[in-house]
Amino acid sequence: MSGRGQRQGSDPTPAASEEEAPAPVTAGIDPGAGVGAAATRVVGLLAAFEGVDRAVVLTHDNPDPDALAAAAALAFLLERRASLTTTVAFGGIVGRAENRALIQEIGVKFQRIESLELPAGTAIALVDTQPRAGNNSLPTGRIVSAVVDHHPPRPDTVTATFSDIRPEYGASCSMLVEYLRAAELEPERRLATAMFYAIQSETMDLGREASRADVEASTHLYPLSDPEAISRIRHARVPASYFRSMHEALDVARRYGDVLTVYLSRLEYPDMVAEIADLFMQMAGIDWTIAIGRYREQILVSMRTYDTRAHAGSLVRDAIGERGSAGGHGTLAGGQVPVRGLSNEAVDELGEEILADLLRALGADRESPQPLIPEAVSTAVEEAE
Repeated sequence: MSGRGQRQGSDPTPAASEEEAPAPVTAGIDPGAGVGAAATRVVGLLAAFEGVDRAVVLTHDNPDPDALAAAAALAFLLERRASLTTTVAFGGIVGRAENRALIQEIGVKFQRIESLELPAGTAIALVDTQPRAGNNSLPTGRIVSAVVDHHPPRPDTVTATFSDIRPEYGASCSMLVEYLRAAELEPERRLATAMFYAIQSETMDLGREASRADVEASTHLYPLSDPEAISRIRHARVPASYFRSMHEALDVARRYGDVLTVYLSRLEYPDMVAEIADLFMQMAGIDWTIAIGRYREQILVSMRTYDTRAHAGSLVRDAIGERGSAGGHGTLAGGQVPVRGLSNEAVDELGEEILADLLRALGADRESPQPLIPEAVSTAVEEAE
């Protein structure tokens, strides 16, 4: 399987924005310059909100800890240094137990973007996502005032008044730490706790795609955080449905050499695919995990790998193609495909096609999958039940 995951891909060009975009203020900032350049970035960020008094900070749909904490941090900065009234919002739901616990600990009220009225004078900032990325609920035709993200740049991001895109950073929260320090703002304990946990979660305790900036941000935040709250988030209690889903995942998991796949017909919540992909990466001998499942009117895909030379984001984008949208980093990626109006059989067929395309791209032998749990054991468990 040499060369696996090495292919570079390109995003399909999104549809043109419906509003005329203003000239960018700081788009194209030199990434990775660290705290030394943060003051310049803060000036550009605040300039993008001149003349407005209200802003909505929007994350990607079904947000993870990095998106939630970074959005709260940006709202805190805009409130304190631009005197804005801010609302933090997301699309979709927050289903994973740790993510729900983080919201409780952070002390910030998050709103569903679907429930908000957005008058023309309301500024919008995107955090941990970008315009027309396909994974956020940015209203059609709205121009974004600011984008702060650590994922690879998307074509429509240049339409934002201010953009700061640094894919070499492991977490968006690490970028926000630099902003707050440059603005001479110390996050209150609950916010610092959420940001610290978010960086650890996003980088697997600084072991996955973590940069020096992520380490420095973590070192800065930890003395300001609450260790007991971090423990409550990390060890959040889960509902019974979690174990039912894991039972099914174990039953349908298939191994193709060092690739492990899980295809679930139904998901209890959308971020379950990422949770499953992360969980099975702990298995010895597995270098790649692919989790696919349906949540309501979407097929969701999550891919993980230990191969630091990989381009998981490109692989998932290529596999999904024009059927949906996808993105990610070298070692982790996700995507979504709308399936509204399709029969259950058509949805399953589409999911299997995407899985087959990913296995083919990895060079996996699709003719001899091995069940994770031998059939005899699975049958015995079912009979015992």
